[in-house]
Amino acid sequence: MERLCFLSPDLNHARQVVNDLKVAGVTDKHIYVLAKHDVDVEGLPDAGPDFDDFMPAYKRGLELGGTAGLLVGLAALAFPPSGIVVGGGLVLLVGLWGAGVGGVLTGIVGGSFSNSKLQSFEAAIDEGKLLIMADVPKNDVERFERIIKKLDPEVEVEGIEPAAPLIP
Repeated sequence: MERLCFLSPDLNHARQVVNDLKVAGVTDKHIYVLAKHDVDVEGLPDAGPDFDDFMPAYKRGLELGGTAGLLVGLAALAFPPSGIVVGGGLVLLVGLWGAGVGGVLTGIVGGSFSNSKLQSFEAAIDEGKLLIMADVPKNDVERFERIIKKLDPEVEVEGIEPAAPLIP
């Protein structure tokens, strides 16, 4: 899947483009609309999990926490505390604990920030435009770009790396 992102000038245009995408075969769970908080987007798909930086921060926390946990476990294996026998199971346990704690803590912090990949669209959204994101099959990107540009040939369709949904 490839994520296509583009700005819609107004609510009517956004509704029409979303409808055209649905007719072309894109399901609701693969279309996201992000607008300023005072814009009524009722009936349009919600921005969902892409609104904040929880998942990217969670992934970084898993990596960093797991690495730190493994290093602490290996240090305990190399220099065991007095009177305690340290084995490989403890190294694994400390590594998993570090990954879990690191992932949760950084995910919570990341959830309080807006999505860093969408920062380039913030000014346009503040002006009243709507950001529409659609996950489409990689081999059909050109066809969906034509569908999007049918209503407004001036629209610029940009791509953001494909989404990795928690539940497919």
